[in-house]
Amino acid sequence: MPSDNSALEEIKSKLDIVEVISEYIPLKRAGQNWRGLCPFHAEKTPSFMVSPSKQIYHCFGCGTGGDIFTFLLKYENLSFQEALNILAEKAGVTLKKFQKNTAKTGEKESILNLHKDALIFYQNSLVKNQKAVRYLADRGINSKAQKLFFVGCAADSWDALFSYLQNKGYKAEEIKKSGLIVRGTKNYYDVFRNRIIFPIFNMRGEVIAFGGRVMDNSMPKYLNSPETPIFNKSRTLYGLSHAKESIKKTGTAVLVEGYLDVITAHMYGFSNTVAPLGTALTQEHGKLIKRFTQEVILVFDGDSAGINAAKNGIGVLVEVGLNIRVLPLPDGEDPDSYLRKKGKEAFSDLLEKAVSIVDFFVMHAGRNLQQQENEHLIAREALEVIAMIPDSVLQGHHVRLLSERLRINEHFIREELLKIRKSLRHNKVNAKPSEIQTRLQPTEEVYLLQLLLQCPEKAGEIFNSLSAVDVKGAVTRAIYEKMKTGLVNYNTLLQECNDEEKAFLTELSFKTEFEDPEKILKDCLNRFKSKKQNILLRELQDKIKRAESEKDGASLRALLLEKQRLLKSQ
Repeated sequence: MPSDNSALEEIKSKLDIVEVISEYIPLKRAGQNWRGLCPFHAEKTPSFMVSPSKQIYHCFGCGTGGDIFTFLLKYENLSFQEALNILAEKAGVTLKKFQKNTAKTGEKESILNLHKDALIFYQNSLVKNQKAVRYLADRGINSKAQKLFFVGCAADSWDALFSYLQNKGYKAEEIKKSGLIVRGTKNYYDVFRNRIIFPIFNMRGEVIAFGGRVMDNSMPKYLNSPETPIFNKSRTLYGLSHAKESIKKTGTAVLVEGYLDVITAHMYGFSNTVAPLGTALTQEHGKLIKRFTQEVILVFDGDSAGINAAKNGIGVLVEVGLNIRVLPLPDGEDPDSYLRKKGKEAFSDLLEKAVSIVDFFVMHAGRNLQQQENEHLIAREALEVIAMIPDSVLQGHHVRLLSERLRINEHFIREELLKIRKSLRHNKVNAKPSEIQTRLQPTEEVYLLQLLLQCPEKAGEIFNSLSAVDVKGAVTRAIYEKMKTGLVNYNTLLQECNDEEKAFLTELSFKTEFEDPEKILKDCLNRFKSKKQNILLRELQDKIKRAESEKDGASLRALLLEKQRLLKSQ
């Protein structure tokens, strides 16, 4: 955490939290605030609120909350310094020199720098490797595409990259953490050898990993970097840093399977094309796409493996609220081969003919079964996916379409859908959302902190009346102690709180302000006094019982007098 809070305040004053968060998730106005589906847990009804006046967000479903820094930290999995640098650049705020340099000493920054150097090495290696140059030429990947995607080559050597990076000043253990080398029985050796290299970029255009493809028939055909502090396969799509503007412009993302599919598609003008990294589609992939569009065309090979992959992918993507159409290619074709054989217009015509998820299941489920069995399987497979669609209007549209395609009464389709939805709710194991913190704290303590935020001029009166030990809730006491040190300003206080405390404060900030704060304060202080006296009375009663059992007359009389005085003061 930087010591200079003025930089944080300047960044916040120049950025609108609604605009920042809208780059990641769609938000709709809800009175003075904005609302959307929470990106931090699965939900169908929006409970994620953003306040432009207070520059905070809070999810009433999972309890998370904070400011623009907290959001970026959590969503992008960044360090505070990384989030600070990104938001400072966005706001046009120049950070002090020591603040900029802090991140460079961190592990993530070191690995990012190492990847930049590895990228240069792989690109330089390509120029010298005639086998790799010929391979790319044979695959139709021209020099413009090679430059656009920074395509490189790993030499047929055990340790060429390792030696290069060591000469650049990197230590062996540091290079190993990047996932670019592994340790053998005696020495370190390169992960990528004798392969075409495809750099993988994050949303900010930083190289975070590599993919490698063999130039012959050896196995494995494709190899990806392992997961590292800067790379997570399930949260990365190949080509997205190049495709995001085109996706926004066209309103559609084309989702294919491999590196060459993406590069060839971009070469032929389909620059809204992206791909997962040799892994099954995840909800995180869906959320990435949803930042730019809700319309996706899923392009898969026409063989059985491609169709099964499409079925699995559809279920994942509709659950995050994406509208999916599907394009199974002819058997034996992938986007790369089809584009090179048939050309741009033919592929464009195919995309126009991409079918709804209902038509996809009608075309590809139960091909070898009897008609009645076939219809039942189609309905079941399609409804299992339709049941995941969070938009009830879109869900209803697909139910009607399925009824028409199978010529089954819509009433029976809806009955089956209800059974499937009930079964899914019963079987689905979700991480339990964290409890809303304000419900776990004593009411008068919640009101007390709300008063301090609403009426900071009453801080002196409150602090003189109550010590921190009078506040019993763990979260409320921690916040109260911070406020007693002088942190009554909301934004400054938020920066000093942990995640649990931030969630409490952001939820508190969305509560309606008190109409009569004087009365609330009086009632709160009375409740604190009453609770304190009740505790003292219980303690006295325990002492009285002990004195009676021990037949200690002197102590008993003194305790009874003390109890009487306490009761009179109530």
